[in-house]
Amino acid sequence: MRNIPSPEVIEMPQRVLVGQGDRYTMETRDKIPAQWEAFFAAGYDIANAVPGAMFGVSTEADGNGGFRYFVAREVSELPATLPEGTCAVTLSSGTYAVLRRFGPIFRLPQDLDWMFSDWLPASDYHQREGAVFECYPDDPRNGPDGMAYELWVPVTPR
Repeated sequence: MRNIPSPEVIEMPQRVLVGQGDRYTMETRDKIPAQWEAFFAAGYDIANAVPGAMFGVSTEADGNGGFRYFVAREVSELPATLPEGTCAVTLSSGTYAVLRRFGPIFRLPQDLDWMFSDWLPASDYHQREGAVFECYPDDPRNGPDGMAYELWVPVTPR
């Protein structure tokens, strides 16, 4: 059994992000790192971008394992014009279960699976409507030995 801390349950205000999205399935989610590389290579100039964290947002689940995934930056205010190939994504305000981790990024899919298959069913919460997202905060420990990441799941009490 892996040693995983319990997620924190916290309130979050609405956030607006600007990024680039693509569709995946649970079988093709291993292609998401290439989307990150393409996002950085595109060098998008996103007006009003909040310095710091980057986001990976999973939304539009189709009930068959398919979903849309966005690589995005938070913005303080939605720009009048978005860079070509990008769109706005809104993260709803509300209660979230947040798992904060530091380590090799290859562990992230396993941590996300653990939240849904182990922690959530045994918790006092169930998933509510809204996007599931990853937050990659600036952290002085980020480097070849690992990186900080947070998994955010929208929840409501049972």
